[in-house]
Amino acid sequence: MLLNRFVLAIKTQSRETLRAWSYQCESIFAQRSRRIQQLLTFYQSVYGTQGLKQLWRAYYRRELQPPIRGLMLSAVGLMGLNIKRMGSDGFDWNKERLALSNFDMCRRDIEFINTLPNNQLCDRCKAKNMKYCYCLLGNQRCRKGGANVPSMGKQGLVPGAGAGPGPGPDTGTIRNCQKPLELDTRDAPAGVVRIQAQDDHTWEPYFSKNEFSIWRREEQSSLYSYKVYARFDDITADDFLHVQTDLDYRRQWDDTALRLELISEDPVPGSNSHLIYWEMQWPRLFANRDYVYCRRYIRDETRKMIFICNRGAKHSTYPALPGKVRVTDYWSLMVIKPFRGFHEPGLHFILTYYDDPGIPIPQNIKSWVTQKQMPEFLTKMYVATKNYACTRALKMKDMFSTFNLANEEYTANAQRGSWLGSLSRTKVNSRDNETKR
Repeated sequence: MLLNRFVLAIKTQSRETLRAWSYQCESIFAQRSRRIQQLLTFYQSVYGTQGLKQLWRAYYRRELQPPIRGLMLSAVGLMGLNIKRMGSDGFDWNKERLALSNFDMCRRDIEFINTLPNNQLCDRCKAKNMKYCYCLLGNQRCRKGGANVPSMGKQGLVPGAGAGPGPGPDTGTIRNCQKPLELDTRDAPAGVVRIQAQDDHTWEPYFSKNEFSIWRREEQSSLYSYKVYARFDDITADDFLHVQTDLDYRRQWDDTALRLELISEDPVPGSNSHLIYWEMQWPRLFANRDYVYCRRYIRDETRKMIFICNRGAKHSTYPALPGKVRVTDYWSLMVIKPFRGFHEPGLHFILTYYDDPGIPIPQNIKSWVTQKQMPEFLTKMYVATKNYACTRALKMKDMFSTFNLANEEYTANAQRGSWLGSLSRTKVNSRDNETKR
């Protein structure tokens, strides 16, 4: 009898001890797991996904012994299931990030905007009835020391200027005039991918329509890059940047964008880099064009300017599809300079872009696309910016009207409460007076 009680007591105590031990182990494991998850999330926000991977690889190789590696990898794998692995899509941002030095190609564009009040037309721009002339500045050449080569009057050319560099050392090159802009990038990653453009080929006037002035430069045989300038007095630079970078909103206003998808985003803070897929609708009898490209933009608070750079790229999950023409040789640069501040209306912008459609297209078709479709697209972009600003203003008005309504209700309740309070105080005072009597 006593032995049975003793065995039963041991079983009961063992069960309670095992339950308490399991609860304690579960609590410790949950605490450790939560701590590991917090550490991973913190280091990912600080170093980015790629930096976190490199940090883990270094720790894994140097510190962990073989028996512990499997256990640690299992724990980290369990805790990291809910952490977004932005670098796991097969795109290496460390090798594919657009270089900040690409924006050095915009130096002449900035000088053009700054000297607009004194802009003079060359003979070729006069013959094309251009509003402004980019040739005199854009075709200016420099020697290796940086000294400008004197131009030939108002022809928009310099000695030896043609489709390429001059034959002699004294003619200089346009590339020699390029100097670093020293942008206020606020410790953004430098990047490595450069745009390959024919900097030493000369610009020539193309046409001027409405508020747009367009020049072109031959990059390859019968393939041109185009430079577009326009100014808008009633939209802000911030709204214009939003229209440029918001893919969801572009699907609404750009009816030629059949597909527009964000493939990947650079995890490094301050990079402002994205990988995008874009399918563009072409006229009938032509196959649609699609692009996979990297986009990067910089907002320079010191210069009060915005720079946007695009360049064709590749991604394994977005291969070329039959029935569509994949455009791989594509790049563009945009400069946005507000009149005063980013939030105030009025801006200049210059867009320089080039793409190789991939198949031979008759020159008259190219001219039609450039002279008709490009101004129409830029006009739609301007109207979309106006609509976005109007919609945002209406939302702000509704928000403030709601706030004013709530404030009025609060004031009314406060007044009502003060009236009730005064009424109750009057009754109390009257009762006190009767008691005293």
